[in-house]
Amino acid sequence: MKKYLAESERTASNNYFTDKVTDVEVKETFEKFSTIGETLDNQKRRLFYGKGNRLVDGDVDGFSIEGLNGNIVHAIFGLCTEAGEISEALLKAGELGGFDEVNLKEEAGDLLWYLAMLFRELDTDFTEVATTNINKLKARFPEKFTKEKAYVRDLITERKILED
Repeated sequence: MKKYLAESERTASNNYFTDKVTDVEVKETFEKFSTIGETLDNQKRRLFYGKGNRLVDGDVDGFSIEGLNGNIVHAIFGLCTEAGEISEALLKAGELGGFDEVNLKEEAGDLLWYLAMLFRELDTDFTEVATTNINKLKARFPEKFTKEKAYVRDLITERKILED
């Protein structure tokens, strides 16, 4: 995993354009995201832990989770709810002037747990997914991250890397 961390740094944008997005935009967006995370967490508790009751009756044309792999659905719910909790960490950091790194590590661990659940169901592991991801990013950014390469991508080559 240390190799992945080093490789991911090479392909990351180290720019921070705070003049392009206002604090108001960020705060409002992450508040909405946090609220959606709470809604998903409530649904996850009902769906996978049997806690509570159905809130709305009815069907959505062409959409159903019934018959889907329940562990994959659970992993997706979990990843989304944990991402909502990480968004709360950003909101708190913005108010307090810094991150609670202990909390961030705990939430990152929860994300890893749900990724592990997903990987088990997809018959893969962290190393395989990390290697494939870095290979895709190396194809996108052969030397290092550039804004131009971030926008103009060879999706055919990237898909071939993902499929191999």
